[in-house]
Amino acid sequence: MKILLLGEFSAFHSNLKEGLLSQGHEVTIASSGDGWKKINSDLKIGTNREGVLGKLESLINIIKVLPRLKGYDVVQFIDPVLFPKFLGINKAIVKFIFRNNKKIFLVAAGATSKISVIADFSQNRFKYPQLYQQIKKINPDMWSQTQKGRHYNTFFLENINGVIPIMHEYAQGFRDINYPKLCPTIPIPMNIETIKYKENIIEDKIVFFHGLNREGMKGTPLISKAMKKLEKTYPNEVVCIIDGRMPLEKYLSFLETVNVVIDQAYSVSVGVNGVYNLAMGKVVVGGGETEFLNEFNLSESPLLPIKPEVENIYQQLEWLVKNKNEITNMGLESRKFSEAFHDYKKVASQYIEAWDKY
Repeated sequence: MKILLLGEFSAFHSNLKEGLLSQGHEVTIASSGDGWKKINSDLKIGTNREGVLGKLESLINIIKVLPRLKGYDVVQFIDPVLFPKFLGINKAIVKFIFRNNKKIFLVAAGATSKISVIADFSQNRFKYPQLYQQIKKINPDMWSQTQKGRHYNTFFLENINGVIPIMHEYAQGFRDINYPKLCPTIPIPMNIETIKYKENIIEDKIVFFHGLNREGMKGTPLISKAMKKLEKTYPNEVVCIIDGRMPLEKYLSFLETVNVVIDQAYSVSVGVNGVYNLAMGKVVVGGGETEFLNEFNLSESPLLPIKPEVENIYQQLEWLVKNKNEITNMGLESRKFSEAFHDYKKVASQYIEAWDKY
């Protein structure tokens, strides 16, 4: 099968590509590198520059690769708007892709400001409305909920073969509107073989870490307050670090020194960052709530759920301090879970099955 993966999000498509290659498929990724994460791709679309120069560079890159965006058995978008919206460029390129390829799919993996169905669910029906409020601060016009955005979304969803969600938050909105092309939710793929597992042993103090990336959406202000309180209460037992915006390789290297990762406060599931941490054998705080378990028919997971409240987050972290002898084994359970549930080859097979069926 000849496959084009369009766009990138924290190496999601890169991991999926490796799983597909292992099964003998021909795979091409076209992306801008996902900003400062600098993730490699086969074809360069878009740019990381801002302003007029950024628009110009983006157009040049698109013109160069456009002839190579056709002739695929499957094209999968990471979100429905990957090209410049001005002058109707995005819609024109998307129409070109629709005409010149066999099957088209969308991965529902965030993109709230671009996908109207996800935006509506986040605003009106998700258990943590704070998430939508934070996204709205970053995207005050919320294009996905404008007349133009809704019109484009209708066009896009009517013309693709299916939507594949990666978690409850991105599946439920489509279920609520009875979207007829909704595929089963598929876990996040991770190349476990390339991620080094290191036994999670506490050296001197327990190292707690929260990564800076979309701070409002991750609940960083709440997490930061809880971490400061923990450090003040247990100064001789814990080290709390908040840092981020590192290239992916540097980030993974840094994680080797960490025992516990506080991922995010407004999610009931686990995102790409959390899966990296699970694979490395870290204790991951955030996600793993009932909705996540039900979405994948799981009875349990190694994730430690938290509510978006400073005191609740603090209590979970304090429990880990008081039960620090459990951390090594909890880290091993994280690794085992990632191997069983997120293995890139197993997940790639689920994508092939969905693409064949829909």
